[in-house]
This record gives sequence, C-alpha cells and structure tokens, in this order.
Amino acid sequence: MKIYRDSAKKIEISSVEEWLEHCPPINPKIQWVEKRSAKEMAKFWTISENQDEFLKFLRSFEENLNFDYATPEVAAKFDEYKSPRKNDLCVYATNRNRNVLISIEGKSDESFGERVFAEEWIRSINEKIQTANSKKINRIIELYQRFNQDSNVLSLRYQLTYWLAGTIDEAVRSKIDTVFLIVQEFHSEKTKEKKIAKNQSDLNYFVNFISKSAYKNVGRNEIIGPIKNQFTKQIDLYIGKFQKDLC
Repeated sequence: MKIYRDSAKKIEISSVEEWLEHCPPINPKIQWVEKRSAKEMAKFWTISENQDEFLKFLRSFEENLNFDYATPEVAAKFDEYKSPRKNDLCVYATNRNRNVLISIEGKSDESFGERVFAEEWIRSINEKIQTANSKKINRIIELYQRFNQDSNVLSLRYQLTYWLAGTIDEAVRSKIDTVFLIVQEFHSEKTKEKKIAKNQSDLNYFVNFISKSAYKNVGRNEIIGPIKNQFTKQIDLYIGKFQKDLC
C-alpha cells in the first residue's frame, strides 16, 4: 500500500524521513522521539511487512478487506470552525463492493487528551471571556448537541469525541459506509502501565457510551461492532485496539 501526503496523491511517502518532512506532528521536538507514538507510527507504516501484519489483524474480522492508500495527519472537519483535529493516519480501503475508512490513533502511553469534555467546556467559557471572538465554545455546544445532549458525554475524553465526529463526517463526505476507529498502541520499556490502564478505562467508557451499552470494552488485538446509531450517522462503526510490542 502506498502512503501519500494527501488525497491528491502527488507526493508519496516511503520513508520515516519523508513522513517527517511532509506530515510532521504539531510539535516535532517533543513528539518525534524514539518509542513515542508519532515516530513509531512512521516507522511502522513505511514497512510493507508491518502493513501486512495490520491487514491480517483486520482481516480476522473483515475477511475481504483490501488496502488502497493511506495519508498521515489528515485534517478531519466536523464543523465550520478553524483548527480541525488531525487523524494520525487514515487508510482508505475496500471490502468487496463497500468503501471503508480506517482511522488510526497512535499511542504509546500518551493520554486521549488532557481533559474530559466537561473540563474543555469550562475552559472554552474562560477563553470566550478573555477573547470575545473565540469559537471554541460553539464547537463544544455543537458536539454536545451531536451526542444527544446526554450528560454522560461530559465524562468522555474530549479527544475521543472529536475523533469520532471528524472521522464519521469524513466518511459521509467521501460516501463511505464503513468506518474503523483503531487505537494502535506501542508498548516498550518507556511506557507506563498506569497510563496505559487509564487509557484503557477511557476507551472502554467511550465504547460503552457510543454503543449505548451494547459493548462494554475492547481488548488487545480485538475489534468490536458494528455500532450503528445516530452517533455514527447510521454508518457501520467498528472500534479496535492493535498492540505492538517494541524491542
């Protein structure tokens, strides 16, 4: 599978160096580090054998899945405001006559954002007080409405809510009817079990909320779904976790 800078497919990425040049993380000095997720994603996905390993994992669930191409650091808009979130990697695929979008969030033991939804809401109010033209509170309110104004969303990790929203809307724009959200975890001597356990707890809470309690959790090298409801805009959603142990 080829990796491109963007959907125009004019610039191909075939090495870690090209990934950094064309699709760097927001803060390379901090994020582009050995055994941290940003660099490990580039190292993993620029090796064809690793792509085959990941495809085998997905095919254990979707037998006829085939990769088309991938793009790192994809801006996934879900509203009209600036600074949309970026997916670490989007893989565009097919499964027989269906188009499939696989959005991959790389993690070592980095959290799903610093704050839960309620904390971001309070933060957005303070930003509005300090800067009258701040639109963050508008984004938060619209996300809250999107999730049916369910108070349980306030305890979700904010990053997980806009990961879902951005990926689903990207699928709608691209006329894709099947979406996978996959957390790709890189474990090493640098990762801390307490942080990994907290991420697992946050992910499980998200799975339980989005599926309306049809699923309680998702484990190592597991995929759950389909989830199909108003949160997914009636798109078939699958959520998975792929763990890679680094030497």
